[in-house]
Amino acid sequence: MKALRINGPERLELDANAPEPRIEHPGDAIVEITRTAICGADLFPYHGLTPGFEAGTIPGHEWVGVVREVGPEVRGIVVGDRVVNTSMISDGTCEQCRAGRPMQCSHRALFGYSGVYERLEGGQAELVRAPLAVRSLWPIPEAVDDDDAVFVADMLPTGLSAVRRAGVGIGDTVVVLGCGTVGLMATMVAVPIARRVIAVDGIEARRQAAAALGAEPVSPEEAADAVAAATGGLGADAVIEAAGAKAALDAAFGLVRGRGTICVVGAHFEPDYPLEAGRMFEAELTLRFAMGDPFNDREALLAMIADERLRPSQLISDRFPLEEGPAAYAKFDRREATKVVLTNDAA
Repeated sequence: MKALRINGPERLELDANAPEPRIEHPGDAIVEITRTAICGADLFPYHGLTPGFEAGTIPGHEWVGVVREVGPEVRGIVVGDRVVNTSMISDGTCEQCRAGRPMQCSHRALFGYSGVYERLEGGQAELVRAPLAVRSLWPIPEAVDDDDAVFVADMLPTGLSAVRRAGVGIGDTVVVLGCGTVGLMATMVAVPIARRVIAVDGIEARRQAAAALGAEPVSPEEAADAVAAATGGLGADAVIEAAGAKAALDAAFGLVRGRGTICVVGAHFEPDYPLEAGRMFEAELTLRFAMGDPFNDREALLAMIADERLRPSQLISDRFPLEEGPAAYAKFDRREATKVVLTNDAA
């Protein structure tokens, strides 16, 4: 089969003769991929920034496809089902899972990653093995197409989680820092709730995408004045930091009001971020971090897509066939694309 492999920093290569995955455990399923997306988190191993990442790993933790084979213990998922994955797998039996926190599973693994988690091949290939299929896969309703469903693997639940953990309420002024896909998903969820959503990004195309969702788009240089004007100088009720950049997190503390909440959903790995405790204490700020929870939120989000209350596919900026994955990564890495989907329409 054809598969993309990360063979070293900036060495994403097409393997035209990759071995096909097979059932290894009774709970496995084999899925033929129709859509797989490139995520900002894929750029960490792409640039060699993921500790212990194994060369040759197939990336991709956002995908949809058609079930081609199931193990003998798989129930509720049958051959021929269209399915979307959860970005992470969880065992369902550990203490974290039993408490309803599958993304904190003691045995979690991320599709398309190795090193920081046990190696699990991803979906940027023609076929993928889905362990624990009854948990890691979910049937896609007939009314939901693949382009929308692929967002339910990670990006849309992550945006929802950001809005929830930021405590966004009716009438709030919300700032979203960073209008990549996660920031735009948070914007899509927040706009119907909040009184005002101010979307901040340095790239014009991303600001336009946020505006199309109903947000007020501003550049980073304009953010402080825009928030002050919108709130009479008080600051935003909630700030969602979706850029995963130190500068954005720094800015969040200056944009939020007293007793406001900052929710960090962008990926951060700084071991020594200088938290200004005095400012947080004086202003009684709440700082939270969030990842998405596709396991708990996928059914509701798919229903909202089916009811046309959400249409995440409008944010797809580029589509490439799987074979052109290296060019797609390069364009995404240059920030010339907002969201890239790789297709395998032969499936």
